[in-house]
Amino acid sequence: MSKQCDAQGEDQLTSAAHVTFRTTPDGPSIAVGVPAEHSGLLVTSIVVVTGVGGSVLGPYLMARALHMVEANMPWQLQAVLIALASLLPLAYFLLGRRRG
Repeated sequence: MSKQCDAQGEDQLTSAAHVTFRTTPDGPSIAVGVPAEHSGLLVTSIVVVTGVGGSVLGPYLMARALHMVEANMPWQLQAVLIALASLLPLAYFLLGRRRG
């Protein structure tokens, strides 16, 4: 909730979008809130961010995971896993748009 001044200069609460970041010893957290009439837009935005962000970060994270576990597999299989890590979030995004 935020405050807004009316014509008489009195504060009145209004519902507005907000994002809250918190850092605690347990780790960071984020909270997002929007008015009810814009909740569909928030859900759509989350799907877009998840699809694009996953496609960008997926190959890097898969390559790091394969390197960390020192996988003894052919480089071709590693390349396929990295490609899947980039394509699956994109497929999630595209299929999500079809349903909506």
